[in-house]
Amino acid sequence: MSWFKKLKDGLGKSTSKVSASLSSLSGLFGGARIDASSLEEVEDALISADLGTASAQRLAARMRRHKFEGPIDSDTLGQALADGITEILEPVAQKLEIDDARSPHVVLLVGVNGSGKTTTAGKLAQQWRDEGKSVMLAAGDTFRAAAIEQLQIWGARTGTEV
Repeated sequence: MSWFKKLKDGLGKSTSKVSASLSSLSGLFGGARIDASSLEEVEDALISADLGTASAQRLAARMRRHKFEGPIDSDTLGQALADGITEILEPVAQKLEIDDARSPHVVLLVGVNGSGKTTTAGKLAQQWRDEGKSVMLAAGDTFRAAAIEQLQIWGARTGTEV
């Protein structure tokens, strides 16, 4: 599976938030290019979808340089954004290698609410258990409603201690 495919699959929830924000920009679609006003709307939509100000500004700047072919619709806009996100992430993408000689190994997941940290923790636990590693899940956001219970469900699914 390609790096971009993994990224795309892993960002489903974020994609939904961004798509919902961008779909409200009806005046953006149909033209052959994006003007300064439309770029500002795109940037605002990305910020409201929790992408962060710096990332939204970088993506908007990239969209300014993007060569759209034909009328802009949600697919072409989405592809332009995906290309921009790939451009931002590719230089820093690294495979997470767990060195068994340096044990215990702690992986801390950080992100905004609803970004998929607990689900990612469960998927990583499954992957590492499948590789024969000893895994333990620990809740860090215990003030969030049902945080511990959600992690316990992932522990039960993966046979991982919580």
